Formats: sequence, C-alpha cells, structure tokens
Amino acid sequence: MAFGPARLARGLTRALVVGASGQVGGALHRALPDAIGTYRSRVQPGLRQLDARDADAFRRIVDEGEVTTVFFPAAEPNVEWCEAHPAEAEAANLDPLRVALAVARERGLFLLAYSSDYVFDGGRGPYTEDDAVSPISVYGRIKVRLEDAALSAGAAVVRTTGIFGPEWGEPRNFVLRLVRSLQRGEKVRVPSDQLSTPTYAEDLATASASIADARASGLWHAAGPDHLSRAELAHLTAATFGLGGALIEAVPTAALGQLAPRPLRGGLRTERLHARFGIVMRSVETALADLRAIIERHD
Repeated sequence: MAFGPARLARGLTRALVVGASGQVGGALHRALPDAIGTYRSRVQPGLRQLDARDADAFRRIVDEGEVTTVFFPAAEPNVEWCEAHPAEAEAANLDPLRVALAVARERGLFLLAYSSDYVFDGGRGPYTEDDAVSPISVYGRIKVRLEDAALSAGAAVVRTTGIFGPEWGEPRNFVLRLVRSLQRGEKVRVPSDQLSTPTYAEDLATASASIADARASGLWHAAGPDHLSRAELAHLTAATFGLGGALIEAVPTAALGQLAPRPLRGGLRTERLHARFGIVMRSVETALADLRAIIERHD
C-alpha cells in the first residue's frame, strides 16, 4: 500500500496523543482528528495541557476521554542537550513514559512509544528490528532503556529517523530549518557522512495508526525508503523548494564539533512493516513535493 493522503485507522477515535505539539505528535493529531492531543509547555490551540509525569492527571484525561489507545511521542529529542545533561535527559525522557505505561496497564490501554536509529552505532545501517543495539550517545542509551520498558510492558515501539514534515512557527526539523536558512541567504554546513532513511512525518503517523489499530505490540521500524546523507537530503530539499544549492556546504561530521557522537551509517529497514501491513513509505522526493504543496496551501 503506497501512501497518499493520511488514512484514518478504524477503532482509534478514542486515542490520546501525548506530545501533540511536537513533530510526530502533530502529525498523529492531524491523522486522527478525533483524538485528544496534549502539550506540556508548548501551547497550541485545540490541545489540552498535561504534564505526563502526573499520574492522577494522566488517569483523569484517560477516563474523561474514554481513551483506549495512547500514542506517546513526547520526548526531549535534543541530542546535544542530552549528551551534556545525562541525568536530566534520562528523567525527561523516561519518567513520563513510565507513568504512561503504568496507567496503560491499570486501564487496559494499548500504548505505542517511539524510538530511533540512535540505538545503533552506525557501523552498518540501515538496520532491521533483529539487529543488536549498540548506542554510542546518551540519547541512544536512553532510547534503549525506553524500548526495554515499553516492550516489557507489552506496548509497541516504533523506531524511526530523520523525521521531517509540516510545522508552523519556528521549525525544528532539518528540512524546514534548511529551507528557512536558504531563504534568508544564509550559508548552511551539513554533514556529508551521516546517512539515514529520512522519514515523512505524515507517513509515520499513518503507519503508527495501522500498528495501533491492529494492537500489534513489539518492535517496528517505520522510516522512508531512501538511504542517503544529510548533504544529499539538503540538495534535494533545495531543488524541490526552488532555492538552489550554492549555499550548502557538505563537510565531514568531525568538522561540525558536535558533542554527541552520531551513528554515521544509520537508517532503518522496513520489511517487517511492509509484510504485515503492506505499507510503503513515500520517497524523499515525493514527500518533499507534498510538503511544499502543504506549505504553499497554508500560506
């Protein structure tokens, strides 16, 4: 099944999206318009405030909304901040999930959590679900702990990577930040040796809904089909948005002075997702064209 417009999964009208103000959560909330969406500190219209560390508040929102399914993309994804603040990063990423898993167990809810290809060392990606984890950063080690906690509780875990898609306000994803910088005439340095499988947020949301609709616990990879470098993605983005690539400078990761180690040859393989659900994620070029069309309609 190739992706077109987002499909609504059957039986998910009583879904809760924790962290709907973020990139993945926003895509989920768009794909499931009847779902309850929450934010913690990033206020957005139509969302309810929730500090997911508050078990009583979590129970109230679940009970009042007659929730049966919880999507939990809420996280602190800043890899550099996590590397510099390991204890705080672990608490920020794991404490809310532990509360959600406990409430899900109490109320008999199906929960879907999110992880990353940062659980791998980047020596030989793209990776399958059966490959052994070997994180090289604080963020990657936290994601391994997240996976262990969620899988032990009978939840589903979706690994993904390189997410891009619609955002309004100050963008956080690589593609839209790049577009904004190029539109301002700013030179952008991007790594030439970091490979991944960039993932369109709208497709990730639809794949997630299919997994949750089937209550398919366990580990799933949901990522785009193209294995390419950040530099290649940058040039495809520039071409799609009609910006040209003269301001893009491809450099080795070592030249960027990043604190957290990156898995250089990362990315995820999705044969398991395709075999179970017939899902084929959109290519980078197709997804970028769709993203440009969405932004132009919004403007």
